[in-house]
Amino acid sequence: MSEDVLSAAALQQQLQECEASLRHTPDAVDRALLHRDAAYAAMDLGDFPHAMTHAVTGLDIARSTRNLSLQAKAHITVALVMAGVYDDKGADEHLKVAERLARQAGDARGLALAAVNASHNAMERENYIEATLHLHGLLRSPHAAGLLDEEPQVGPELQQAFHINYVKSAAHALHTAGRASPSSPASPAAFSAPDRTDAPADHLRPIQTEVAQQLESSVEFLHSLRQGERAIAAPRLLTDLLEALSIHAAFHGDWPQAHAFADERVRLAEEGQIGVVLGRALHSRAGLFMQRRDDLAVIRDASRAAQLYTEAGQELRAVDAIQLIADSLARQGRHAEAFKVQRALMRRAEAMYRAYFQQSAQLRLIEHQAQAAEERAATFAEAALHDPLTGIPNRAAAMQSLDDLHEHARQGREAAIALLDVDHFKNVNDRYGHAAGDTVLKTVAQTIRETIRSSDSVARIGGEEFLLLFPGLRPHEAQQVCERINVRLANLPWPHLAPDLRITSSIGVARVRADLSPNDTLHRADQAMYAAKRAGRHSVQMAQCACAT
Repeated sequence: MSEDVLSAAALQQQLQECEASLRHTPDAVDRALLHRDAAYAAMDLGDFPHAMTHAVTGLDIARSTRNLSLQAKAHITVALVMAGVYDDKGADEHLKVAERLARQAGDARGLALAAVNASHNAMERENYIEATLHLHGLLRSPHAAGLLDEEPQVGPELQQAFHINYVKSAAHALHTAGRASPSSPASPAAFSAPDRTDAPADHLRPIQTEVAQQLESSVEFLHSLRQGERAIAAPRLLTDLLEALSIHAAFHGDWPQAHAFADERVRLAEEGQIGVVLGRALHSRAGLFMQRRDDLAVIRDASRAAQLYTEAGQELRAVDAIQLIADSLARQGRHAEAFKVQRALMRRAEAMYRAYFQQSAQLRLIEHQAQAAEERAATFAEAALHDPLTGIPNRAAAMQSLDDLHEHARQGREAAIALLDVDHFKNVNDRYGHAAGDTVLKTVAQTIRETIRSSDSVARIGGEEFLLLFPGLRPHEAQQVCERINVRLANLPWPHLAPDLRITSSIGVARVRADLSPNDTLHRADQAMYAAKRAGRHSVQMAQCACAT
């Protein structure tokens, strides 16, 4: 067997290797990518529930990172699984989210990946004009460069998938728009499936000439792959490549060449022994035979395709194949047989709809379970970053925000921080009790939040110690804010707690500098705070200049 053939055994091995690697891979990015690869292998095997489990788990992991490009890839994987079971709405939703995330990340490759997979989803629904508009729009955009941006794991697979999809969609779309091949005015008859797109042909006509030119350029690219001038990035692309070349040959009315490519595709699919892949190859060839009025060949290939689809659980494809049989029988005048097949087809369609909703519900359940787990994890993560007493961020959250301020400083933006310590807080607990102490801390936190800007933040980082973060402020501006905080705290009334209670604070202010680490900045603010205490408390002190040498 050729090493380039996509085989069931190789896919099973790939799936097992991915799942084995997941058991000892701690890195979140690597785990998300392994789940993606496992989902692809399961999809190629026709195991969509297994694929959905890996897809949503990968999405859950990706969402736990700040990597928007990784999240976009994970949404695309979920979309492909949904498209595979005809959940068009769900697939479209995830593709739109993927595009938005890739755009936010400035990820040209992510945007190209979203467009190529959106075209695939459209073609699966026989929406060829829509698919062509996706691909041609990408080609005319600044993000086309993303097609050439190779990932180590997949190489030039995205670029090759683009040209395959372009040939398949554009040939059908040009036929729908009424543009016959120059070499064969009758070539539109090569296509038995109508375009079911919501996008009218008028959307294509302004760019028909460009599309026709790009179609031939993409065909040249595919021939260079088939002839070995370029290496094929993945075995799964080979049968798709042959399908595209067969469609293009039929578009030009070159029936012998169209059949030659279709025969080669069937032969490779038989070697690979993947039922769905072989079923699709036979189904496409049956369509060619239908156009050539070779009804015996139509019935032979379509019957075998229907059986393979049924064994793989692809009932909708099986129904389409059986419809070819009924149409072929009717064309031969065998109307009684055609009626019998059509009646069986209707019963099968009813069963298919029931099975579809059951499978769709199963996949949706898997997705919803993963989303619920993610929401619980997000709730726990949010709680882990907040102080349970005051409700403001805790030390862990503050240090993350301090890291962000230092990143801003490295970009030349001003920022300052302040450490605030409640003076003589131990005396409050000892004299009035810990419940009173808790009330004081909550009131201090609330007062600080009411005094600072909405863009500033405050966190409780110790017992009675608070960290204030001032993005965009110079140290003397932050000092002025801290002076106002000190005045407001000192003037707080405590009639229900202790009428004679007076709360003051000692505050140290430090500038956030690009040449210092977050811990260094925190240490400088801490030193300034203790200088305020030594100065008699109830005061604000600036950190001493520590110029770099």
